Amino acid sequence: MKSKVIRTIVLCLSLISWALCVDAQRRIEVRDSVTGEPIPYASVYFGNRSGSYTDVDGVVEIPVDASEMRLSHISYETKSLAVASSEDDVVRMAPTSVTLSELSVDGKAPKRISTESVGNMKAKTHTVHKGANGFEMALFIPYDSAWTEPPYIHSILASLDYSTRWLVFREIEKPIYATLRFDLRLPDAVTDAPCAESLIGGGILKEAGERVDKKGVSLVRPIPFPTTGVFVVVEWITTARVSESESLVPSLGMTLDGTGGTTWNKKTFMGMGWMMEQNEPIYSDGYTQELYKWRTPSAKLGLAISRKK
Repeated sequence: MKSKVIRTIVLCLSLISWALCVDAQRRIEVRDSVTGEPIPYASVYFGNRSGSYTDVDGVVEIPVDASEMRLSHISYETKSLAVASSEDDVVRMAPTSVTLSELSVDGKAPKRISTESVGNMKAKTHTVHKGANGFEMALFIPYDSAWTEPPYIHSILASLDYSTRWLVFREIEKPIYATLRFDLRLPDAVTDAPCAESLIGGGILKEAGERVDKKGVSLVRPIPFPTTGVFVVVEWITTARVSESESLVPSLGMTLDGTGGTTWNKKTFMGMGWMMEQNEPIYSDGYTQELYKWRTPSAKLGLAISRKK
């Protein structure tokens, strides 16, 4: 009888402790500084290799041990602040003003056209890159000097694997399907990495329940192919509380036969910026080099384009 009472007391204390932790979990709303509208899927980095995204209502939970945070979104200016200095539960981000002098946008495509794809979509799939929270992968597709004039980009293509056979679960018991953000960006003039400005208004979101088929993700309106070349970018997003090392669905196909451009990746919640895939430390390992036949896997991303016959 006595032991039963003790167990009951321990259980009650545990529930009280849990409730206090939940109450201590602070939530903030991230809003547009001009319109006041919530900003969904803004990246919030807390340092110490952790971060999260705002949900569809622009809300994010702040860990109790977080002292500072950095908010970023492709359509807004990055904002850093100390958690303690933010007395309000609303943080406002200023929209970016982007001037793309090298790219003219035209809603009209040529009347007599041929349609084709560029990038790595036709290459053989040798492996997949598992998705992760706050992870971005990009393929640079160069401009073809044989084109007499810029073709029009109609769709973003991606070889995605929605199965769970590639996943290794440590902290989560069932697959977590990520929201994907697809984007087009110019190369940075200094670093050659994807620049911070979007060519298509902040990218195109595919919610976790939506699948991308072989037709890809259609642009709202066709845009001419930049003469500097263009990056195709895909970002994995989830508001689930998982670490940046946990695998998300879908995975992205990778090829060893890629000739369509250079692959880069970015690990936001690990505090790492853009780096070329070939510079990943794992590829310096002898076993990995032998496994991949001394070649660097390249992302199976691409574009559907049209040009005059």
